Amino acid sequence: MFLIMSAAYISQELESEFGALPPSFLPLGNRRLFQHQVKSAPINKHIYLSVPESFSPEPYDLQWLADHHVTLLYIPDGLSLGASLVSALTLADYTSNQSLSILFGDTLLPDLPTDKNIITIAPVENSYDWAVISNDNSQWLNTVTNREQLNQTHAVCGYFHFSHPQQLLKSLTMAHWDFIESLNFYHQKCGLTAIPVTDWLDFGHLNTYYRSKAKFTTQRAFNQLEINEKWITKSSTKKQKILAEALWFNHIPAPLRIFLPQFLGFQQQADHISYQLEYLHYTALNELFVFSKLPQLVWQQILDSCFDFINSCQQHSALENTNQGSSLTALFEEKTTQRLTEYCLSHNLNFQQQWHYNDQFSASFEQLLTLSQQYLPTETTQPTVLHGDFCFSNILYDFRMGRIKTIDPRGIDLNNELTIYGDTRYDLAKLSHSILGLYDWIIAGYYKVSIEQQHISFTIDTPPHILPIQQLFIGLIKEHYQLDENALYAMQIQLFLSMLPLHADDPTRQQALMANAFRLYQLILDSKS
Repeated sequence: MFLIMSAAYISQELESEFGALPPSFLPLGNRRLFQHQVKSAPINKHIYLSVPESFSPEPYDLQWLADHHVTLLYIPDGLSLGASLVSALTLADYTSNQSLSILFGDTLLPDLPTDKNIITIAPVENSYDWAVISNDNSQWLNTVTNREQLNQTHAVCGYFHFSHPQQLLKSLTMAHWDFIESLNFYHQKCGLTAIPVTDWLDFGHLNTYYRSKAKFTTQRAFNQLEINEKWITKSSTKKQKILAEALWFNHIPAPLRIFLPQFLGFQQQADHISYQLEYLHYTALNELFVFSKLPQLVWQQILDSCFDFINSCQQHSALENTNQGSSLTALFEEKTTQRLTEYCLSHNLNFQQQWHYNDQFSASFEQLLTLSQQYLPTETTQPTVLHGDFCFSNILYDFRMGRIKTIDPRGIDLNNELTIYGDTRYDLAKLSHSILGLYDWIIAGYYKVSIEQQHISFTIDTPPHILPIQQLFIGLIKEHYQLDENALYAMQIQLFLSMLPLHADDPTRQQALMANAFRLYQLILDSKS
């Protein structure tokens, strides 16, 4: 039996940034933490995940857990760790001949030890009330509350194995449900071995969450991305792309730098270009949008900061005799037609074929293009500083300052020429791409799609609290930029059709992105009826 204990809500400091969640539901690497925990579970063990009784997982999370044969255990709120464990074992109907592995919900160990009757220990890096091993045989484990005693010691981290769960239950009873004290009783009867681990990731506190997230990101980084806790180095043999990003950071007007990580310079070599940025321990908006439960008031503050950045960009018009950037017509109509043509050629399709969407309407690519072009913004505006890819995955949020930090700018136009300028309505389109287009939900895999013989069946699993955020966004865009929702939907249709060739590596996701263009088309149709 493998039990992930996540039956208490995260601490208040974490809740202020992610909402009221059990720790296993925190975001990590554009997934839930429990998805990584389940992946690390021993083979051939039944997996259980305990959550607070008052917590209601979203349907898409329930589906993922069911698909991966994880049994949910709903534990009464407010229990101590020991009492919660007893409740979980009772509800799980475990048999005494089974061994028991326990992983705390705020813990990730990518490579779990395979030894029996163990606790895991790791060096202490923070001043919290850790349980540590003592030299007292009668009191093997102690919870240290005197911070001065934590110097150069190892703390108990959150993975345990028990060969005799029945003895653990007896120990919990003797310890009056005190989990750490019960380990002392179990140790006296059965013997426990302390196994040092080096890959402990602790998500139980705000600062350990971000430190562990940085370590996790470093482990998963691609060859073209080097990360440590101080800076990030981005490099590529696609020299023009990386040079464009580097020079955007280098040439951005000084007043806009409060919205950026510190730029630490760039290097040009014969075969590649690289640049460095300060590494920020913040969460990207795509993870907050998909995996968190923040109130609308917080999203108002986040969106206000996004608009503050765009408004600040608009204060810096393109200089004379500089590249003015691509027009909206080029970015939408021309690029979309070119990319969609490429997609159709690779899939033996044409613009005139009729697609039947969710048994509600039929339309062709040509109709999607024609209708969306009718609602695209047409007013000519002065080119100003432009990010170029201002979507949620490229925006971090600093909760303390109440300010966004943005990364991964475009810095190049459709003619492959370097520029920091363009039409900021394209940045609004990319922002809308995340909020109304629900791009990040598709990337996270929270959709169902089936396309057979031109019949599209498509749904995106979004919880009820997302709609008010979308309505808030539409209202703010109307107020600040005089663009209505159909203009936003039209730009989304163009963007989603345009990106189809870029997702050929995942045919199912590519189908979902195509189907999403029809979903947005339906929103325009509904507004006209």
